[in-house]
Amino acid sequence: MNNQPTLSVVLPNYNHGQYMARALEALLTQDRPADEIIVVDDGSTDNSRHVIERFAAKALSIRALANPQNEGVIPALIRGLEVASGRYIYFAAADDWVMPGFFKLAIDMLEANPKLGLFCGEAVLLDGASNEPFGIRPAVRPLSHAGPVTPETACRLLRRTDNWILTGSSVFRHEAVTWAGGLDQRLGSFADGFLARKVALSRGFYYAPQVVATWVVVPDSVSRTTALNPVRARQALEAVPARLAADPVFPRWYPRVFQNRWRFATSRLALETKPIDYALLSAMGVRSRLDRIVLAKLCPRLHHQLARLTALTWLWFRLRPTTLSGLVRTALAFRLKHFRESSPIAAI
Repeated sequence: MNNQPTLSVVLPNYNHGQYMARALEALLTQDRPADEIIVVDDGSTDNSRHVIERFAAKALSIRALANPQNEGVIPALIRGLEVASGRYIYFAAADDWVMPGFFKLAIDMLEANPKLGLFCGEAVLLDGASNEPFGIRPAVRPLSHAGPVTPETACRLLRRTDNWILTGSSVFRHEAVTWAGGLDQRLGSFADGFLARKVALSRGFYYAPQVVATWVVVPDSVSRTTALNPVRARQALEAVPARLAADPVFPRWYPRVFQNRWRFATSRLALETKPIDYALLSAMGVRSRLDRIVLAKLCPRLHHQLARLTALTWLWFRLRPTTLSGLVRTALAFRLKHFRESSPIAAI
């Protein structure tokens, strides 16, 4: 008889004591709860450890680890992963939370498809300041229905878009994570994205078009601070494609495609700030003299909304980050689902 735990959750935390209870409560009340929840407190100075100890005292599945000083989210995840013993792994976040039924759905689908490397669903985006939902990710669905995706299909999808695997709404097969080399600390905030793409390209994945997690977007998150810092954003622009090019699992054309998508993503964030962060926009969006004329000379003279629309249109034309048809199809699917769920007929 196999006594190996089924699901391990690795939950890093740094000064998120105000969110920790919400995250742990959601994990513990799953239809199919995790066998172990490894909480790695990364040198917090707030009340985090008190909250963790309070939950650990009443839940045997919680295992608390503590770093004496802050080392960063990826080292914390790596430490938790090193002691995780489950056949499946979920990388959690202290300021996010999972939706009811997530783990049961993910494990059922992975058990039914033993060759696939991970399960991924969708996440609702929540503004950390207002607590208001403002979107759903992925912006482009890989499939219009639930089902398995082979490595070959994943490679074809990668040409059109690459945002269909969100760590917060994914459950990984532990063996696949180990085979892929785990989390590469050198990649910083993209370590989990690299891992997810590598597993998908080598083992395939199961996709379910339903919300399984809530992703709270805060300005001081690791990914946002990287993307909004011109120096760190430029470093990622060089480091990540180099790592992609060195790994034979990734297609040879993907590093250049990733660069274009990273340029667009960081430029879009620069355009969302008020006032527009033209320093970041120039650092990430300008590649030619014509780019400089449009983004650095024309747009600053326009009204904020017109400048943002002009820049986004120009960057889309120049970088082609994803497929417009995919965005439209996914947006229409979201609207249709919302209409059906809010219709009086649906309540009958």
